[in-house]
Amino acid sequence: MMLKIRYGLLGAMLALCSTIKAQEKNFVFEPQRPKPGETVQITYDPEGTPLEGQKLVKAVVYSYSNYAWKASDVHLHQVGNQYKASVTLDKQCGLVAFKFKGGDSTDTNNEKGYAFMTIDPEHPSVNAPGAYAGWGFLRSQNRGYGIPGYYKNLAISDTAFYYWMNNEISWHSKEAGTKIAVPFSKATYAYQGDVALPRLQRVIAYLTKESGEDNMLRVRQIYLQVLKRKASADSLDAVLLERYPKGSIARLNAYKVFTATRDQDMMQKLSSKFLEEFPTTTNAEFDEQNGVKYGNVYQAAILLSVAKGDYTVLDRYVNQLPLATLINLYYKVIEIPHKRKDIPDEKLLPYAVKLAKRIEEIKNTPQPEGWYLSPEEWSDQCEKYIQNSVLPIHIDILTSTGNYQEALKLAERAEDYTHYKKAFINNNYALLLNKSGQFEKLNDVLIKSIHENQSSPEMIGILKAEYLKHNKDEAGFDDYLNKLKNPVLSAQSSEEIRKIMRNDAVPDWQMMDLNGNLVKFSDLRGKTVVLDFWATWCVPCKESFPGMKLAVERYKNDPNVVFYFVDTEERGNAYKAAVTKYMKENNYPFNVLFDNTPKGSKQNDEVYLKMCKAYTISGIPMKLIIDAKGKLRFLTDGYKGSATALADEIGEMIELAKKTE
Repeated sequence: MMLKIRYGLLGAMLALCSTIKAQEKNFVFEPQRPKPGETVQITYDPEGTPLEGQKLVKAVVYSYSNYAWKASDVHLHQVGNQYKASVTLDKQCGLVAFKFKGGDSTDTNNEKGYAFMTIDPEHPSVNAPGAYAGWGFLRSQNRGYGIPGYYKNLAISDTAFYYWMNNEISWHSKEAGTKIAVPFSKATYAYQGDVALPRLQRVIAYLTKESGEDNMLRVRQIYLQVLKRKASADSLDAVLLERYPKGSIARLNAYKVFTATRDQDMMQKLSSKFLEEFPTTTNAEFDEQNGVKYGNVYQAAILLSVAKGDYTVLDRYVNQLPLATLINLYYKVIEIPHKRKDIPDEKLLPYAVKLAKRIEEIKNTPQPEGWYLSPEEWSDQCEKYIQNSVLPIHIDILTSTGNYQEALKLAERAEDYTHYKKAFINNNYALLLNKSGQFEKLNDVLIKSIHENQSSPEMIGILKAEYLKHNKDEAGFDDYLNKLKNPVLSAQSSEEIRKIMRNDAVPDWQMMDLNGNLVKFSDLRGKTVVLDFWATWCVPCKESFPGMKLAVERYKNDPNVVFYFVDTEERGNAYKAAVTKYMKENNYPFNVLFDNTPKGSKQNDEVYLKMCKAYTISGIPMKLIIDAKGKLRFLTDGYKGSATALADEIGEMIELAKKTE
């Protein structure tokens, strides 16, 4: 009893100290010792914080209520240089923590936190249920508790964590007993070691007496994670299976069987069976702890059916899918076949619409997986996913299927979000404006896109046509175009390119071209050589070709600069014919080389592998800029998305390589 009193007095003192500490110049709240359910007046002053000078400051409040976290937006109003708000606490709130944010910066009081506990209405000298546990959890993100990202590096000691868990159990055992039994057991054993075993046995006895599947699972967790008694956990699993044949252990076992199979037909059957037997989880926390991922099961069931041409399974499950699975399915079911042109857009459209519609619905209804995000943060995160992973392809599909008005509406939304910094969005928006006859708005989009150097050959063509209406010929068009570009961005790009300049030997090579002629590297001395490694199956490789075409055309009259597009990592015998057809259909004036097939290999990658080994790099598209002496000057991989920016980048690299002569 004396120990409890000492801990209680110390807890009250520390809680009071933490309240006083929170009442600093940047953050003040009244009343200083609020009760659950009360309205608290807060004042935030950003002076001296990371948010000083921000034009717009927002806030999120995290409430630890009924032993669970809840995030809410705070509606601040500015008074002079300060921000004020009235926040009504939840009726079961034990602790609240505030986060202030502006732009890309956040303020949580330099790792100290803007947090305070509430007092127990029936015992004012004691903090409310959840207060001690919330305080300990908030500072234990390294243990898997707390709010992700609230603190960057703060991690309290085992002793401190035990102190807060023990206080919670000591003062509020009725409310907290089962809910924090596992973290309390972990804290006790980490602090006391084997001395704590008798106490942990009492915890297990208490949970067993309380009964129920959730409490039995807590005992199982203590056996596995604290006491390391797998045999005891296995015995308990048998009891759980008998009592709860459709419970968490049965679900875990079914999931293990599903993930163990490698046969696709069997995987499809097992995924469907799993979802029939366990349509929803009975314990999401257990699933997270044991790696049971419904998203993987849904994805397998849908993708394996779609691969056989059956899309009905998507209709069946679309409204049950979590956000991450929806985004991934949009990529695999819609984006990949759209970009590869494997399936007509007319067939993809209805399923693209269903997936996009469901993602929009989820955006407006926060989901359990986003528990640590406020409604506004959840909506913002969903919008980010939509903008990056859905809208670009969705606009393209709507356009190709003749749904121009809907496509234009989404393109305007995308442009408002990206601010002319994505060439793909700019291109689609410009073409849709051109088609709808909105020429004044079109001209604005063209100018702003070129200013950011995020445009396309089609956009350049539209601008050139307009230029020729007011000028006799196109002689001054290139100068006009360059003057539209942001000089700051151009200077930054030049500086970055200079930093990656190199002077490396290049492995010797010789390859056959599209016409059956042998091209030798040794015969190209005295010329600046651009090698672009690509493949017919590589989407970003082909997406970069409009930009490479601009670069090729820029140097078409320079006999000392040559471009070669090396088709590599192809299998079978049909790829040469496919390359010929692709180049002709897209009007690409490229000199194509075919990589050599090493003896005993199934794909043509001899020269590509030489380059990868020489420069410790892999992946295509990969571009090499080689000077007239045969030295590698630049090596780039990937594609950033802007045709004009790529053409300018390659052009600058060529000019720098030529200067080394």
